[in-house]
Amino acid sequence: MADKQEDNIDLINLILMLNQNALISLGEASRFAGGKKSENLPHARQTVNMIKAVQERTKNNLTPGETKLLFRILGDLQAKYVKAAGLDKPGEVKSSNPRKDKLDAALDKLSSSDLAKILSDLGKKDAGNK
Repeated sequence: MADKQEDNIDLINLILMLNQNALISLGEASRFAGGKKSENLPHARQTVNMIKAVQERTKNNLTPGETKLLFRILGDLQAKYVKAAGLDKPGEVKSSNPRKDKLDAALDKLSSSDLAKILSDLGKKDAGNK
């Protein structure tokens, strides 16, 4: 008889902490009780991406409860980010760094092998400059 897998409380606390940080960065919650709410979209995006990375790296190793928690938190945060960034309204996108956004879009279009080749070429170039 197989042992029943239990939820990892440390993983759950990590996800809840990242969720709270993202909510603070989205201006949905204040950092301190009674404190002022402020928005930091780049930080919010980074935190959402961290949660997504945890989800991807732990795929097939989570309990049903952990999977459900990650799915719900990611869905909620992504919807809030889309709204806060103005991505739900065509032509009204807020961007704190348009140059970085263009770079991110270009990197997203590269395949893994193309990216590996570029990184390898940069490493060779860097080694040649030493």
